[in-house]
Amino acid sequence: MRRTQIIFHSTITAILLATLLTVNAPLIARADPTNAPSLVISQVKVTSSNGQFVTLYNAGQTALDMSKYELEYFNSYDLTKATSSKLVSLSGMLPPHGYFMVNDGALLLCYQLTVDSVSLDFSSTAGMIEVLAFNQSNPGNSVTPTLQDYIGWSKTAASGVQTLPSSTNAFLQRQPVDTQNNPAISAPGAGTWQTVQPDTGNACNLVSSSSGGTVSIPTGLSQLLPGTEPPATIAELGGDDQATSNVIGLPLSDIGLMAPEITEVLPNPDGTGNDASDEFIELYNPNTVSFDLGGFGLQVGTTTLHSFTFPNGTSLPARSFTAFYSADTHLSLSNTGGQAKLLDPFGTAVATSDVYSTAKDGQSWDLANGKWYWTTSPTPGAANVIHQPIASSKTSAKSGSSKTKTAKGIAQKAKTLKTKSLDSTNASSDTVPITPIHPWTLALVAGLALLYGVYEYRTDLANRIHRLRRHLRAR
Repeated sequence: MRRTQIIFHSTITAILLATLLTVNAPLIARADPTNAPSLVISQVKVTSSNGQFVTLYNAGQTALDMSKYELEYFNSYDLTKATSSKLVSLSGMLPPHGYFMVNDGALLLCYQLTVDSVSLDFSSTAGMIEVLAFNQSNPGNSVTPTLQDYIGWSKTAASGVQTLPSSTNAFLQRQPVDTQNNPAISAPGAGTWQTVQPDTGNACNLVSSSSGGTVSIPTGLSQLLPGTEPPATIAELGGDDQATSNVIGLPLSDIGLMAPEITEVLPNPDGTGNDASDEFIELYNPNTVSFDLGGFGLQVGTTTLHSFTFPNGTSLPARSFTAFYSADTHLSLSNTGGQAKLLDPFGTAVATSDVYSTAKDGQSWDLANGKWYWTTSPTPGAANVIHQPIASSKTSAKSGSSKTKTAKGIAQKAKTLKTKSLDSTNASSDTVPITPIHPWTLALVAGLALLYGVYEYRTDLANRIHRLRRHLRAR
């Protein structure tokens, strides 16, 4: 936190403490009550089950630079008893009637624009969250924080604060809400709250804990729920009737629906000369109603990107596969590796294929059971069918190929030996220079022959020597 901000936070806390000595309610005097704040708290969940979060809403008509806002929360709704506080910095731009969620876990709810991996550590017993705006007109001057909105809560009933729901999955949502989820507040902290929780049958519906009836989801909060494949997120940043005509927005009929999925990509059609017309990208609409693709786009490539924007009036029928061919999109898919993405009107990727490698002739890149495979059976406009050579067959083929190569090698060697033998035979009929034998070689051979003869006739030699000795003794 900047040093100047820390100084002013200390000053503000002192003011809060002084005010709380006379008023048994959170302080709201730091904002001009004649001007309703632009950034307000729409929803809050402080129990730790499935993550904590705060949803902020831009109730104004202009985009907000979120880096000029911060969240500050205390571990008690009574600041005279608060022993700790924490600041969370924000970032990015929030368009008019857009939503911004700060959360510390994965949430299966209908939200947009989440800032993840933020440790919140809200107290589930009692606490307070404030939205502060920091305006600095002259660089180098002190930064003055202005209270935009706040909410205090307690596990037990207390005056001026919200009572936490008993269910760990429930949270607080501000009421009343108009069609743009614009809380009816004229000053920080104004408006009423109700306890809601996700509908077990449809996580994009909320159920009121008091009445048990279904509570409408604020327009623009639309988590893309899991269909047949993993979910994606569509960010709702516009769509306000009072906004200027150049504000990009999600088609109103798409709000609350699941995002279409990219299910099949054909980069290299079978045959030649048809890439410009027969390549396709297939989308699947998992919803029970049609999905308006007006303003959405397709993007292909990994380094060099090419895009196509769907014209207004383009729609995907409910629960159906639709292939969009290169003849209409004029997108060229690389045969040596690439990727396809579906972009929402704000340029955010809501569906992405895995990156593929070299595309073989006639094989498509298909999604099946959450994984991508090459298949020899493209199915544009229909459910995918994965046909691949079995791995063992490939091994056998390789082994057979090796055997064939080995046999060919043996045959070649035999042919070479036969050729050499014929060459030797032919060479024997020609005149060959005779090399003289060395005398010592002849002597060695003769000596060996003599020794062999002595060994063979050793008995006869022994008899003759015995007779010779007897004859000598007789004489």
